[in-house]
Amino acid sequence: MIRILVAAFSFACALPMAVAQDIPGVRTTLTAEPAMVRGSEVVLRLSIEVTQDAEVPADLLTGVKLDVKVGDAAGPMVREAGKGGAVALSAGTSLSRLIKLPVDRLAPNAKDGMGVVTIAISWPDMTGANCVVQIAPDLSKISIDQLDLKKTKVVLVTNYGEMTIAFYADKAPETVKNFLKLAKDGFYDGTKFHRVIRNFMVQGGDPLTKNDDQQARWGTGDPGYKVKAEFNDTKHTRGTLSMARSADPDSAGSQFFVCHADAAHLDNQYTAFGALESGLDVLDKIANVQCGGNERSTPLQPVKLEQAIVMPVMKQ
Repeated sequence: MIRILVAAFSFACALPMAVAQDIPGVRTTLTAEPAMVRGSEVVLRLSIEVTQDAEVPADLLTGVKLDVKVGDAAGPMVREAGKGGAVALSAGTSLSRLIKLPVDRLAPNAKDGMGVVTIAISWPDMTGANCVVQIAPDLSKISIDQLDLKKTKVVLVTNYGEMTIAFYADKAPETVKNFLKLAKDGFYDGTKFHRVIRNFMVQGGDPLTKNDDQQARWGTGDPGYKVKAEFNDTKHTRGTLSMARSADPDSAGSQFFVCHADAAHLDNQYTAFGALESGLDVLDKIANVQCGGNERSTPLQPVKLEQAIVMPVMKQ
């Protein structure tokens, strides 16, 4: 499926066919949104910036011409015919289109294994029109008990970038299992970080945040059950992952927070069960968004958790 998002051009099929190679005054970029996916579809954004009047192949705007490399091996060539001919673009034109393709069409065997498959995608002869996508494994038939909790990780894919979490399974095993189950089941996908306090923490995991009409109730949602506290000696330092709760120690469910700064007053009061292995820069970006509301902790623009992707390591 292809959709033109922004357009400022006119078709001129009488023009001679432009050569599908680098075109003076035309800059192309190809990005994956997001760069890591779990599911059946890869979404690519092809952007075109024009700095001087130029002619480009119409297929660049309406067709698909992608070469794929799966790992170190050559992959499929994806071709969909466009309108043909050429298009006259004026200086200052800015185009952006989405190209949506099934994972199976890009990497037919990507979902068969338990590892992440990396695919490189390029539009031939257009410098800059290339990107890398990581395909996460399908865990629908895998149980949490089959995973090595100390080695399995979760990637939080947000609209500000990615954060990778490693877990303290020896400190809070049931909490880790709960988080992994929710992530595996897609529970967190589409939720928001609804509470952000710079130099303290960022909080998410509430299913109610999927619905803007429920904003008055954000912070009260859960998966329909509670998780018993597993307080431990882990310190709430910058990057620590911990469970949010109410006054009842055993009231945690799905909501979690990541410490933006050291918070010693939370030690032994909240269940710390992991930490960021990478993505502190993303944490900083989220922590510094503009906020409003009574506590001045509600982001004025959505901070989305697009997917929580489990990176499995199986027990030996």
